[in-house]
Amino acid sequence: MGRDWVPMRVRAGVTADELARRIAAQRASFLATGWSPGGTGGEVELSARDTGPAGRAAAAAWRRADGELRDVVEIPVDGAGWPSFRVAVIGANPLLPPSWRDAAWSSLSPARARAEFARWQWWYAEITAGRMGSYLDRLRLWEESRELAACRQAALEAVAVAGARPVARAASPAFLAAKAGLAGLPVPPPALEPGPVPTGDGPMPPADLEQAWAGLRVYRRALAAAIVEVNRTGPRSLRLATPPRVGEPAGDVRDPWLEDFFTWAAPYLSDGCGLYLWA
Repeated sequence: MGRDWVPMRVRAGVTADELARRIAAQRASFLATGWSPGGTGGEVELSARDTGPAGRAAAAAWRRADGELRDVVEIPVDGAGWPSFRVAVIGANPLLPPSWRDAAWSSLSPARARAEFARWQWWYAEITAGRMGSYLDRLRLWEESRELAACRQAALEAVAVAGARPVARAASPAFLAAKAGLAGLPVPPPALEPGPVPTGDGPMPPADLEQAWAGLRVYRRALAAAIVEVNRTGPRSLRLATPPRVGEPAGDVRDPWLEDFFTWAAPYLSDGCGLYLWA
């Protein structure tokens, strides 16, 4: 299940303060449900592991807050239904500052949607023109540290499931030793968030990150070796993914999906629409 933005018009007579209150309540209840950016391919997946009373209460709160926002907006329909675009184009985009991604998981009033849209376009123009390189380097280091941590966690979870299966290889001394080796790896060296977003008013000093990337490369080799050993000794159905590479030269920052979003959203925002979080 994805999370989409659809264009929304504010009903006549609704004040900016009232709209802002309802949008804030919708966002807070959305975050409380356990829906979060992540998944594969830039999608968003529902991490609804809590199906008990707390999970049901969070879902009910979401429905109430979402309904209250829907009461004061109209969602236009085109010939194919509701026009929509995945929020992940902003909310899970590795080219954008983390705080901007986090803030994207929300409905946006018409005024705020226009302001955010202008900021996203400005940033994309800056980075595709070859500027903001120092910030992007720090951002990439932060991303790669998080990706290695996610790879380790996914491997540990998959190994735990495979180890519980009633097959001979799941109890073999070699597999048990490989499991212990993987479990003994600490989390990767942490990387600090890249810091304040540059304004473009002046050049940024270059980021000296080679020592930090060297540490991530060492860690990746250890994680890769542990995963190879688990794959070699574990049940045939268990095949852990290879850790992502780190510290590679930066590639092309152009993002056709983001460009498609700009093309999609511009006419609606120019026509006075905001963006409604459809979840």
